[in-house]
Amino acid sequence: MADISAVKPTAGKKQVPVEEGLFYQPQSPKEKPYLIGAKCKYCGYTCFPRLLVCPRCQKRDSMELFHLSGKGKLDTFSTCNSALPGFPAPTIQGYVEIDGARIWTLITGTDLTGAELKFGMEMELVIEKLRDDASTGNEIISYKFRPVNAGKGAK
Repeated sequence: MADISAVKPTAGKKQVPVEEGLFYQPQSPKEKPYLIGAKCKYCGYTCFPRLLVCPRCQKRDSMELFHLSGKGKLDTFSTCNSALPGFPAPTIQGYVEIDGARIWTLITGTDLTGAELKFGMEMELVIEKLRDDASTGNEIISYKFRPVNAGKGAK
């Protein structure tokens, strides 16, 4: 798998984020993707996706935009053999700890058994195609995480 800091669309297709405001898609190979979360200016709680009220200290208007770094550690994972309509199956889903937040994610860059995945291993953020939109033909893209060495020839 090639390094995917900036995903290239399939010829003739437009790329559309699965939801606006979740992540930044690089516009050049020099840039890195990041998740758009929030951090409480009072207690330091970090979350993704962004919240308006801090769930820890309950202060309103305390959550400021925060760009999560793109590197984290695998907390837990599972292979899921069924999927929602329009989504591929099977998939590996899991939680990655990143900048103090615990994030649910699809995991890529590994075979579907997840045999090489280890709890606590380093993971990196990538932006990849999630699925095709059947009604428009556009590519729906989303954030995913992969083992740090998955795009560099090592597993």
